[in-house]
Amino acid sequence: IFSPLTGLYGLEQIPANMIDRIEVVRGGGSALYGSSAIGGTVNVITKIPKRNEYSVGYTYQNIKGTTDHIFAGNATVVNDDRNAGVSFFVNNRQRDLYDANGDNFSELPELKNTSFGTNLFFLPTENQKIEVNFSKMNEYRYGGEMVDGAPHFALQSEERTHDVYVGNIDYQINFNNEKSSLITYLATQYTGREHYTGIRPEEGTAEDLDHLANPPYGTSETTTFQGGLQLNHKLDEFLRGNNVLTFGGEFVQDDVFDVIEAYQYKVDQLTQNIGIFFQSDWEISEKWNLLAGARFDNHTLNNRAINKEVVNNVISPRVSLLYKPFEKAQLRATWGTGFRAPQAFDTDLHIAFAGGGISRVQLAEDLKRERSNSYTV
Repeated sequence: IFSPLTGLYGLEQIPANMIDRIEVVRGGGSALYGSSAIGGTVNVITKIPKRNEYSVGYTYQNIKGTTDHIFAGNATVVNDDRNAGVSFFVNNRQRDLYDANGDNFSELPELKNTSFGTNLFFLPTENQKIEVNFSKMNEYRYGGEMVDGAPHFALQSEERTHDVYVGNIDYQINFNNEKSSLITYLATQYTGREHYTGIRPEEGTAEDLDHLANPPYGTSETTTFQGGLQLNHKLDEFLRGNNVLTFGGEFVQDDVFDVIEAYQYKVDQLTQNIGIFFQSDWEISEKWNLLAGARFDNHTLNNRAINKEVVNNVISPRVSLLYKPFEKAQLRATWGTGFRAPQAFDTDLHIAFAGGGISRVQLAEDLKRERSNSYTV
């Protein structure tokens, strides 16, 4: 579960020892991954308890005198009936600033990251599963001129402190002789951030005195909720092949508050998206497979900073055709559509701050979503 704010650094903050595997889906052929999954999807799958075990690891790296210490620990416990289990992880990283060319500005930022979490599952019956996850991540990072003292004394610098909480619960039941399944899920995330990004004006000037008296420190908060359900049904005899039909819907709400008082900059927005999707995964024969589906999304942006609301309704069809001419070769062609809904918060705003500028966004009266078409072969 990711938000626009978390997406800025979020993937880098996920510790490797909580990940089981990563799947990369090229193209936007599937209707299950959301309206903005046009070019593809990166699916980070966390570890699920499988056996009783534990591991502790320490990694030391050195880049021309810059040290990087990483401590990682994992433990899993599964009961004798193998119908319940729990796993734990902890990760701590300490990396110094790295200056590659000796100009007293860092090419790699200082990092102090501590993460921990747990993942548990329970099988009430053979055909039911409940899974619960929780994780907490705290990270401090600083980059820019390598000086002692607060970051606003540096000629140019960026400082971030993140506190991220993520939790979810999933439930799945299989029925109809394993031909049908119902999946429901609920997830939430909270991120709190203290940040500074800026360039110090020429020392001794009136602008510099104003900068020192009122440095551009900011705070950000985002709370995200996501819930949905998905019904799958397999047709064994569908025009001489097999077909898995999927129906589902989901609700996503993202509340972002981002303010830098010195810049008179404020984003206070609430976005809500209701999505309904249908997909057919038809295995026509051993050599041919047709994946087709569509999404309907209703997206609402409430920009409370300027008391404005934007509503978009979008239908996004998608289709993918797979051909296997022989055993170890396959050819896939995909066409997918999707949209990016209007919003006032974007990573580009903070990129502008890093250059010493101030970026503000005003939403036009007739603002519409961005539409995309993706073709992949």
